[in-house]
Amino acid sequence: MLKAFLMICVGILAVAACQKADDFVKYKTEADVPRISLADAKKDYDAGTAVFIDSRNEATYKGEHITGSINIPFGEQDKMMDKVPKGKKLIIYCS
Repeated sequence: MLKAFLMICVGILAVAACQKADDFVKYKTEADVPRISLADAKKDYDAGTAVFIDSRNEATYKGEHITGSINIPFGEQDKMMDKVPKGKKLIIYCS
């Protein structure tokens, strides 16, 4: 079950990695999802053009997270998207 969850998280990371909140695209398969390198993620974050979304549960997020990230637990993204700044690239991560 943990493996399946981690695969979903990887898919989520890839789904949102190159999308902005105002032009979000859902991909049909994981293979269709654009990938982003750690170096590119950091570059975009440092430039202020991207925001990190932590998809782990709130308790885990409180224990440790990337500074400046927004906690939107997996499965709650529809009701929490108003927390996401518009016009930024979304980089979603989990454990």
